[in-house]
Amino acid sequence: MSLQPEVADQGFITRRIIDCCLREDIRGVVSQGQLGPLPEALSPYLDHQPGAHWLRIAHLGADELWLPVVRAYPLQDWIGTGDAWIKVSSQQPVEVQRGYSQWLGHLSQGLDEESLALFAAYLKEADCATEHRTLCNQAYHHCAPGLGDVIALKDWSQRLLKIDQLASYLDHPFYPTARAKSGFDAAALKGYAPEFAPRFELNWLAIPNQALTLTSPPPPHWPDFEEVGLSPTLHNSHSLLPVHPLTWNELEHYGLPEGTLRAPRTAMQVEPTLSVRTVVCIDQPQWHLKLPLLVSTLGARNLRLIKPSTLYDGHWFQTTLMALAERDTALASRYLHVDEKHGGHADQSRHLAYIVRRYPSGLENTTLVPVAALASPLTDGRLFLEQLVERFYAGSLQHWLNDYLDLLLQVHLRLWLHYGIALEANQQNAVLIFEPGQPLRLLMKDNDAARLWPQRFAAACPDLADLPTALQDERIRVDSTQPLAEMFCTITLQLNIVAIVEAIAVAGLSSRSSLYGTLRQRLMLCLEQLETDGINCDDARLWLLDSPKLPVKYLLSAGSLLSKAHSGASDINKFYGYSAANFLLEEGACNAV
Repeated sequence: MSLQPEVADQGFITRRIIDCCLREDIRGVVSQGQLGPLPEALSPYLDHQPGAHWLRIAHLGADELWLPVVRAYPLQDWIGTGDAWIKVSSQQPVEVQRGYSQWLGHLSQGLDEESLALFAAYLKEADCATEHRTLCNQAYHHCAPGLGDVIALKDWSQRLLKIDQLASYLDHPFYPTARAKSGFDAAALKGYAPEFAPRFELNWLAIPNQALTLTSPPPPHWPDFEEVGLSPTLHNSHSLLPVHPLTWNELEHYGLPEGTLRAPRTAMQVEPTLSVRTVVCIDQPQWHLKLPLLVSTLGARNLRLIKPSTLYDGHWFQTTLMALAERDTALASRYLHVDEKHGGHADQSRHLAYIVRRYPSGLENTTLVPVAALASPLTDGRLFLEQLVERFYAGSLQHWLNDYLDLLLQVHLRLWLHYGIALEANQQNAVLIFEPGQPLRLLMKDNDAARLWPQRFAAACPDLADLPTALQDERIRVDSTQPLAEMFCTITLQLNIVAIVEAIAVAGLSSRSSLYGTLRQRLMLCLEQLETDGINCDDARLWLLDSPKLPVKYLLSAGSLLSKAHSGASDINKFYGYSAANFLLEEGACNAV
């Protein structure tokens, strides 16, 4: 008998949370636990898969937990076999427990009030993830049959929008409760999330010009005052700022600049992209708008507002990356960048800001695919990647994989090793350009959280050496190669390469040993090419080929379950643990199973 969807989804979320706790060694569950055989007296209580080991956890309180685990690869040594474990207590009968509520309850034993509050908040996030997963699975079953051949859609922008929708049904590879859009109820999810492909119009504020900063003139399709129900006489004193409908009703809690007027009518029909807070203009689909949204994703404290400095830092990286492409032929053929010069913000408020992205011309014959969509399941059981390979690579997965690895490695290693730049181009922002008869390329966007080592940048581009002083977020500028290496390893290598390689292996399309062997081979070829071009690759060889451990982005340790005081994290979005066995080492690449 099949489980009810809510029960199955709770089990799914529980297993992801357990695996993440094992990966990050939360509360020492791995380092202070003991692996060993299950006592014979406990064997009748819980069925487990053949080959499972037992992790005994006895340091979190009076209870003793026995968790069935199996060997894992590549980012952690062990994962759970399910959502259940055995609890042994001196005061109570032996009990089989399951579910993230009880698991988190054990892990929070003996913690201080601040940490207990974080665990309580994360429990709510897990509940939200379960509810939203159930609703989004329902949306998938309703919508996915119509997404079976999105590549065949006539218009490039429609292809991108529907591919974004397809990507929205796939969970984040590593953050266990990424499905949660904390702050969205079921109605908001259906009305404003990409899984449901809704369309809606934006609200508008007329803000006094002295309180509003615009980085350039607004786009030509901006509504006028009459269109949103305001007097045209405001043209000389005010400017219009777009607001997401879900933020509109909360504005009074945050405050508005004196003299601001709420427009009585909405304007500009939009549809959400994979980003949720970024929407595409239906009538001008080359224009996308990023808007503050009172929702948290990838952690309850990760509120999706817009820090005004990101308008300037994102545009800085856009212009810099395009300048590098103009002078470096190895980059020129490999990427484009969307135009992000226009944006606005009022009184430095994070809830009154926006960024406009204009997609470049000449995309008519392209199919734009965020990396997040590659492993999305089609209703026929295939990965979306398989359909792309059939259409653009004559069915040769190996040919595509070689091109894909070469593209990511050549771009991001060159940026790191030569220019001192590491981009936080995650699966959502790393967009592939497929075009018949043309090499695979990247379309870049949203690079406001990158890392830059000014010393290396200045050595490569002496005439541009003063540019980094314009960056507003002080965290962007770093003083060594380590932050660059950590971002390359956790974003480009693990999110954009390993997650896809693992999806291919799990789908049975190729063996892990073959896939990781290919990865190592393409990495070595890339480094050889860079060295031929006169680029020093010592950093890459040290971090990627000599180190026994690679950094892993710790997602629960920094912010979700542990405070900065406990974790030591200076930036909750960039906190790392050196706990992944290096799968790039020759023996690792050859022995992957």
